[in-house]
Amino acid sequence: MVITNSQWTAEKIKAGFDRFIKENGRLPKSMEMDTGGADYLPNRKFIERNFGGLEKLRRELGYTDVHFGKGKFRSEIAYKVNASGRKIELALEKLLKNKFGEVFVHTEKIFDNTKNRVDFYIYSPSGNFGIDVFGTETMHNLQSNMSAKLTKYSGFSEKLFFIVANDSFSQDDLDNYIKRKNFRIMFWKNNNRKAKTLQTDAKIITMKSLERVLDNMEAYPNPLV
Repeated sequence: MVITNSQWTAEKIKAGFDRFIKENGRLPKSMEMDTGGADYLPNRKFIERNFGGLEKLRRELGYTDVHFGKGKFRSEIAYKVNASGRKIELALEKLLKNKFGEVFVHTEKIFDNTKNRVDFYIYSPSGNFGIDVFGTETMHNLQSNMSAKLTKYSGFSEKLFFIVANDSFSQDDLDNYIKRKNFRIMFWKNNNRKAKTLQTDAKIITMKSLERVLDNMEAYPNPLV
């Protein structure tokens, strides 16, 4: 049954929240409601217009830990993202050394006079390149993460791969997001609005996509053999 906007009462929304908790072990996040993650709940804008916002409604319906951006939930998200990122980073280091040899894989390599470091720098006959691994909770946060990184790597002149350490995102998800945004990140500097763009030789990809890229690259002979 499709529920119209006029039928979304607090009681029906609470029933939807309780169903979501039963199925997922927690309350739904705002992004999940906006993207139709649960068709038995209204979208976030409807709740903001009619109930004063998700946080307020959660509290009025008797739920605790009502703000997912603070406290317990914020800590849990940060832990999961960091743990996932570290796991992927270790797996990536092993993959790179197996492919190119330990001599040709440098970790935390300084690449400019400000002592900025790239997570991995690899020497290859196919062209030297860098890799930055980072975690992001949602597609919504991808742009803010990348804003800082585009500034950091503005002086990096070689091929660069940004690896999203979250296996819940597919390459299609990333490609569609970048295409939709045209990846122009707007920011303010000296009271003027500026735009940052993704470098020509830079790509935002998943770990699986990187593995496919590496398969087509060549490695130098091991000088230690």
